[in-house]
Amino acid sequence: MSLYDQFHQQFEFVLATSEADKRYVYHLRYQVYTSEFGHVMPGEPERQLEYDEFDRSALHCFIRHRATQEPVACIRVIYPGSGHGLRELPIESNSRGEFCHAELNPDLLPRDLTCEVSRAAILGRYRKRQSMPDPVAENEGPIYPRTDNDYKVASLLGVSVYLASTVMIGLMERRHALALMEPRLARLLGRFGLVFLRVGNIQQFNGVRAAYYIDQHQAEGALKPELQSFYRDIVGSLSAQFGEPVHRGVQSRSAVAEYAGS
Repeated sequence: MSLYDQFHQQFEFVLATSEADKRYVYHLRYQVYTSEFGHVMPGEPERQLEYDEFDRSALHCFIRHRATQEPVACIRVIYPGSGHGLRELPIESNSRGEFCHAELNPDLLPRDLTCEVSRAAILGRYRKRQSMPDPVAENEGPIYPRTDNDYKVASLLGVSVYLASTVMIGLMERRHALALMEPRLARLLGRFGLVFLRVGNIQQFNGVRAAYYIDQHQAEGALKPELQSFYRDIVGSLSAQFGEPVHRGVQSRSAVAEYAGS
């Protein structure tokens, strides 16, 4: 069984449509950004929740370990014109004056086809092997990940959240996606065929980052052959969860359904 098959066997993709699911996302982001990295973030730190005003105009997804039901990774796609009065994406203020591409500038992209991918987070225990076992977890019994193979499977979480965002962008009938990310992450995703083009200068924003752009239509076609089946499974999972209750004003894109059936 391939690592991709093992991943789908051990993890599931969930659209966070309910308030309870969104709290899972906000708590996961708090665990990563504040508890692990020490960043000062908005939200309710006293309740261990990280969120901001853009979450009301975003579609959220998290990845859950099937056996333990633990949310382990998440990502969001923010879209303007979503009925909440959002006109400016956060990247437009966070990278103001830093865009350096003559054409791929948020001011020049069609607003109803543009979105931003952000708040990708993966629990540290899944990003790197722990040197010593967690004593609490030891008392509660076996936890995941433990074995070398567990960590090999979990290593797909990084690309998986961005593949999920690619599906979400299509479901929302968007095409032009912006992201403020580390250059090394952009290089890593490029190895899988998710080629983000740098459209901004290197800047300091919770680390070294730059503005990047990706065309969702081209991204689907450029995926590495070994990822095609893996991606179709994500399409099938998220498409089945996407509907009118997910987000008012968001419609399903037929091309995504066609891709799932291809």
